[in-house]
Amino acid sequence: MPTLVGFGLALGFSPVLYGATADILGRNQNVRARLTWLLSGLVTGATVLALVLHGLNPANLLAQVHDRTDAVVENRFVDLTVGVILLLVAAGMALWVQIVPDAPPRKVREPDQNAPPASLFVLGFSAAIVGITTLPIMYLTGRLVESLSTDPFLRLIAYSVFVVALVEPFVLLAWIWSRFPVATTKVTEAYGRMLAWDFRWVACALMTFGGLLLIGFTLFVHR
Repeated sequence: MPTLVGFGLALGFSPVLYGATADILGRNQNVRARLTWLLSGLVTGATVLALVLHGLNPANLLAQVHDRTDAVVENRFVDLTVGVILLLVAAGMALWVQIVPDAPPRKVREPDQNAPPASLFVLGFSAAIVGITTLPIMYLTGRLVESLSTDPFLRLIAYSVFVVALVEPFVLLAWIWSRFPVATTKVTEAYGRMLAWDFRWVACALMTFGGLLLIGFTLFVHR
């Protein structure tokens, strides 16, 4: 059981998921429904991946992906190309700021409380299946659940332990968020103001830094 809990916490430890959760809490609009869709996608993706990996060892697939990734990372032409593209986009962004100093107003549309946010389900689903660590985690989870017992009911209980550990941190964050309404209101207002900022200079700086870093890799690291 502790191992299943650890697997659940490890699979859910994703910057994408925590960023989406922070966005849901920061907007403070229909939090329960939106978080439910996100976590439903996460659990569904994990379950689908466990079923796909049933009886299949992903070690060979991971080895092939690792070899191809190394080939791309060690290719100086890739670094040079991406670095130049980032610098060109950063220059275009800086030119845009000079021509249009004021950021164009964003069209804010009030969310439909009755419309299911399917994008959150897709985000949770993809976070559970996309990644190098997700494959071994779900493979080992499936093998561990199968090794516990031949009884389907006991296997379901064991897998439920994994699912609870997977979603519990996000539910806990939402519960803590709801316990401090004054702080929640202040954070929500600050988040709304932050969304109205002009992020063009920030994007320009980040792309410039990334472009120079990749070109530096090309000139010095790959020599």
